[in-house]
Amino acid sequence: MTWNQYPFHLWETALYDVLRTLPHMVLVLYAFRGHWRFSRKTTCLLALFVWVVEMILPQIGMYVPNVNEDLVDIIEILIYILFIFIVLKEHRGKLVFTVLSLSNMGNIMLYGGKCLEGLFFPELARLWLHYTYALFSLPVLAVELTAAYFFIFKDICSHDGSPDSSADSEKIGGYIWRYLWLVPAVFSLIWFQYIYESGDSMIEERMNPMNSLYLLAVTAGSMLIYRIIVQMASLYEKNMTLLTENHALSIQRLQYDSLNERLENMRRTRHDLRHHTALLKQIRKNGDFAALDELIDTYTEQNCLDQPLVFCENETVNIVFAFYSETAYKNNIAFSVKADIPEDIFADRKDLAVLFGNLLENAADACREVEENRFIDLTAAYKTTGKGKQCLTVVVRNSFVTAPTRNENGFFNSTKHAGEGVGTSSVESIARKYSGTCSFKPESGVFTVSVILYE
Repeated sequence: MTWNQYPFHLWETALYDVLRTLPHMVLVLYAFRGHWRFSRKTTCLLALFVWVVEMILPQIGMYVPNVNEDLVDIIEILIYILFIFIVLKEHRGKLVFTVLSLSNMGNIMLYGGKCLEGLFFPELARLWLHYTYALFSLPVLAVELTAAYFFIFKDICSHDGSPDSSADSEKIGGYIWRYLWLVPAVFSLIWFQYIYESGDSMIEERMNPMNSLYLLAVTAGSMLIYRIIVQMASLYEKNMTLLTENHALSIQRLQYDSLNERLENMRRTRHDLRHHTALLKQIRKNGDFAALDELIDTYTEQNCLDQPLVFCENETVNIVFAFYSETAYKNNIAFSVKADIPEDIFADRKDLAVLFGNLLENAADACREVEENRFIDLTAAYKTTGKGKQCLTVVVRNSFVTAPTRNENGFFNSTKHAGEGVGTSSVESIARKYSGTCSFKPESGVFTVSVILYE
């Protein structure tokens, strides 16, 4: 009896396709939870649609005359890959790594299940898709999925619960994942070469215990390599995240140190005020108005009395503005701020300090290279969108001489050290965290940064 003569072949084929596609689809979605591009409902509906299509296509390949089964298999693979790329918001290299590694490990179920079936029911095993094939594939599938999750997919993504975790992962780890997918690609070539160059039929190939043992050893070795890759990529992403956070903390420390310095200056000013009062009285008696003007100018310059202390209601943002107001004053940079930011705002205080700190730090650094007409112009507004949600818009314009360059990944190169600029990366990361956008536009000696954050 051949497979096309077996009376229950249709439902057994469906059962085989369920085990071949659904568990791996669930594993991928669970491993990348929190990194879905769409809502849970939309993602589940798309997954259900793809699963149904993956169930129907094999039946077409087997039962519809003049249909190339190999072509149907290719279409199945392409649909599955397209589904992963559409629903998951991750770097393309990581998604390719996921598809290839799961494809390699999934072959263990196909070979292991048929091998066990051949050992216990050799006659039924030759029926190709007898339901015993599915039964013996179940324990192999359970072991494979467990190993795949704990060795590879448990740590492949960050699940810290923050809205920007997927975006940060895509941004920070993008460079390294551009090349790591080549490793499972090599193992895929090993699989294909071993499977398709064999002279045996597919059933004989899978029923041979030596083939299963060989491919099991290859898969076990590849799994250990995948584990090392995932740990290495995770460590790289964590180090880059710590670098960004340390930069943000240094900005905040400078901002609060500057505030403390200003408070200390105010204390010294009050302490010395009586001495200056006595000196002013003496100058008045002598009628030396030139000395009086000189004293006033010196006193104003030393204490930055002509710099405003209040720019907006938000205390955190105001500290940042005050700090860079003094920085601009000391570097002869015209500093203009029009900000309407209340104290009670949806954005986290740390994120606000990092956002405005990086924007103004980059602007100040660029202005220092300008010989004349140095300026920084910042406009910020807290508004309500048409849907009733709050949003924060920020536009910073500053003079510059040399336009910043982008690397091959599209990121701005740092002007302080080799590699990517951390400041612009932090701004982009915060914009993504609040489902917003940011743009950088150098034009005619004016660099414009526009940022919008949503509640």
